[in-house]
Amino acid sequence: MNPAVLTAAPRTITSAPETTGHPLGGRRAWSVWAVAAAVYLTAFFHRTSLGVASLAAQQRFGVDATALSTFAILQLGVYMAMQIPGGIMADRFGPRRMLGIALLIMALGEALFAFATTMPLAILGRALVGLGDALTFINVIRLIASWFPRRRFALLIALTAMTGALGQIAGTAPLSAALRAFGWTPTFLGVGLASGLLSIVVWWWVRDHPGGPMERSTVRTSVRADVRAVFAARGTRAGLWTHFATMSSFMVLATLWGYPYLVEGLGMAPGTARLVLTLGAATPMVAAPVIGWLGGRRPDLRGRLIIGATAVLALAWLTAITWPGGHLPGPLAAGLVLISAVGSAASMLAFDFARDANPPHRGGIATGIVNVGGFSAAMTGSLSAGVLLDATGGHYDAGAFQVAFLPITAIVVIGAVRVALLLRRRPADGGLRRV
Repeated sequence: MNPAVLTAAPRTITSAPETTGHPLGGRRAWSVWAVAAAVYLTAFFHRTSLGVASLAAQQRFGVDATALSTFAILQLGVYMAMQIPGGIMADRFGPRRMLGIALLIMALGEALFAFATTMPLAILGRALVGLGDALTFINVIRLIASWFPRRRFALLIALTAMTGALGQIAGTAPLSAALRAFGWTPTFLGVGLASGLLSIVVWWWVRDHPGGPMERSTVRTSVRADVRAVFAARGTRAGLWTHFATMSSFMVLATLWGYPYLVEGLGMAPGTARLVLTLGAATPMVAAPVIGWLGGRRPDLRGRLIIGATAVLALAWLTAITWPGGHLPGPLAAGLVLISAVGSAASMLAFDFARDANPPHRGGIATGIVNVGGFSAAMTGSLSAGVLLDATGGHYDAGAFQVAFLPITAIVVIGAVRVALLLRRRPADGGLRRV
């Protein structure tokens, strides 16, 4: 196999030279990243804010749990649908402009949600929140690629992921306390106002590139041609399948089915199950920076890290669905959660593969394509598990969960095989362009 097929086409771009303006990775770069990371923290807060407000939402809108789940499905659906269009807009209009717009869209969505007393207006509000959220991560990645040297890219992505986890924490206890103290409308209106104020900071401080103008192509190509060129790069497809295999399983466990599986399926004590899931949530905050630092310092190890991580992840899930009787021992069940969490941390390297395989002016599209991989897999795994649990009689026992977890196991195994095929026979740097 010719390693050259992994490299991007010759770069035909115009941009300010990297030696002019602010230095790559300097103080200004870190301050720009800090503002962008604050935007991602805010987006993650918006994404998870409905969790602690679900009971209050049921009372406010007079709906049952099934109708309430529309909010979460709609947000995730909008997020997924906007990944490639969002990447195109990031490349065409620049991250500074798009991050500001994303914050204003989320602010409007939360304001509508704050005043909504009926489902249609509330759904519109959450759809706008999902739209703004969808535009955030892509543009933060675009800024990191412009402001930092290649060797720090994976580490900065990992640190960005950590800020998202902090946003999730802020969207639990602090938001719950605010709802109790101030009520529905003031709380969500205040959240929207904070997002609007942050958009002013973004416009004032963030710049697309340390040397001035954002890198753009000198050749006019259609959107379809750009998307096809990005997807044709083997590094993009390696990133997509890496994200597909490593990110999805922990999202299935952390957001929906982990607690029922541990408590109802395996008979674990509720306190122990919460502890296991809490440790799982904390694991990426430790593992992601380590993996990011190692991937940045030693790009030649990235392929081995991902192939090893996906192989272990696939083995863990195959063990879970084939264990006799389905009653996986407690230590192995905890291991499944923690291995899935480490896989989630390793998924950040997916964007590293895509970045190296594409010229900068297509970086947003590349990030969007990779993101679609993990989120589509997570959505498929979560929904399939629910359908299969209902199909087996609605009993949350060990055997039912073994059947319910067949799709997510298949996702992990297929992803692991695809990653291994794409990264085999790689040269020392994984067959990807290094800049």
